[in-house]
Amino acid sequence: MKHIQLLHKGKVYHGIIGYEEDFMEIELSTLPAFGLGEKVLCFNFQRRQLSIVLHISKSKVVLAPADSEIFHIEANPGREYGELVGEEQKAVKSYKLNTFGTITEDFKTRAVRISDVSCLSLGFKIDDFTVKLNEVYESTIFCDDETIRMQLIVRYAHIMEKTIRYGSEIHYISPADLNKFRYFIVTQNFKQLMHV
Repeated sequence: MKHIQLLHKGKVYHGIIGYEEDFMEIELSTLPAFGLGEKVLCFNFQRRQLSIVLHISKSKVVLAPADSEIFHIEANPGREYGELVGEEQKAVKSYKLNTFGTITEDFKTRAVRISDVSCLSLGFKIDDFTVKLNEVYESTIFCDDETIRMQLIVRYAHIMEKTIRYGSEIHYISPADLNKFRYFIVTQNFKQLMHV
């Protein structure tokens, strides 16, 4: 058992780390007074790390390091597409997903499979050539017991052997849905690691 302490606005919470990799699941001895999206300082004798709260349940809290790639996933409505695919291509962490969703335009709704997400794009697969590039689509993603709504701009299509993978950028997502989405991403990747 690894013990850790969380510092938030001058109050220290004592906890035990249940899981630690890309994120930490910590069982707390008292109910926290901090909320989703807030920053806390995690520390013990070996380290100090600023983290952001992704999920809170009765006795557990899930945190990710404040410098994690997961916090680069966000809506970018003002960014030009050219900025996304500039000459300086750097390695970007992509998170695998395997969930269902929908995209809607002009009252036409299509079912899609969400395949991956990174700070540059959200990928989905569909057997449909009618998806238009550079168009805004309303989207709903089914994340366990929750639904997350966002607006996507489809930027490119890649024809694969049995389907078409579209890459889209997140045009708009509410802060509450963004936090739920980030939590869903880390839990899905945790489940994939457990099945390997």
